[in-house]
Amino acid sequence: MPEFREMAKVTLFGSGNKGGAKFTPAKDIPSLADKVVLITGAAGDLGRQTAIELAKYGRPARIYVADLPRGDVEKKAVIERITREAYEQEKDATTPRTEVRFLDLDLTSFDSVRACAAEFVAKEERLDILFLNAGIIRVAKGTTKEGYEVHFGLNYLGHALLAKLLIPTLEKTAPAASKPRVVVVSSEGHAMAPKGGIQFDNLKGECAAMDYSQRYGQSKLALIHLTRHLSTLHPSLTTAAVHPGRILTGMADALKKESLLVKLTAPIAPFFCVPVSVGIINHLWAATSPDVVSGSYYEPVGVPGKESALARDEALGKRLVEWTEEQVKDVKPLA
Repeated sequence: MPEFREMAKVTLFGSGNKGGAKFTPAKDIPSLADKVVLITGAAGDLGRQTAIELAKYGRPARIYVADLPRGDVEKKAVIERITREAYEQEKDATTPRTEVRFLDLDLTSFDSVRACAAEFVAKEERLDILFLNAGIIRVAKGTTKEGYEVHFGLNYLGHALLAKLLIPTLEKTAPAASKPRVVVVSSEGHAMAPKGGIQFDNLKGECAAMDYSQRYGQSKLALIHLTRHLSTLHPSLTTAAVHPGRILTGMADALKKESLLVKLTAPIAPFFCVPVSVGIINHLWAATSPDVVSGSYYEPVGVPGKESALARDEALGKRLVEWTEEQVKDVKPLA
């Protein structure tokens, strides 16, 4: 069972949620006054809690929740929940609060990614922190609207395109501020990538011969290479990849419905996993700590150097960059 072997290898021998820097949001998130933040997947557990903690302690001017399109009532509910949970214990209503805004974003569609980026730059002249946070892991095979394997298309390619479109705004922000940051949410699961790392010849299609853990793994491996590429190409930015730790999220609950292994191991999951409130610490550390080194991959909290050999493979990274540019070459840049 390749699924069992690969997942057991990561679960039993990966770093999980161990060690690292001490980071307390209430004490260590600096003032983010006047700054603008965009978080993909911020209607889900990790992204939402990241928005809540930043709004509560950093108080940026605006946080953009970029997530799947939904009705006005549902969008309002997402915004109200983040605002309520950030400020419900606050007695002084006169203290400046972060404005939360919703952006439609379907990372499985190039048109949607471009429309999201266009809407953002029409509203804002700056972007200080970009979280490439959204992601999926699922057993079911599938493809994106452009025909890419769905894990790779959503987790990696959609984010690579979004970053490409927003880089000019990030770089425009840089001269007037501390280095803007891009936080890329990868995973220790990148070690579950198939032999060779990324099966480029099969990415247009379902990658049906692969186990779902390998499909997920290659997408998260690609995100580490994206981080290093962005850091090299754009030195005015600070770009870091993070593994949040093993977290009990809605994504994990959904996977139990598809994976017998995940379902059977659910009773012992609390021994290996942490709640979302702990899982987002590495997100927050990477977004705000002065100790972040651009181009690095960090496991919780702020622990570098844990990436696999494939994640350090420069030839693989170069091929990924060339492949990616070819795939998105027909997407028009923003005016």
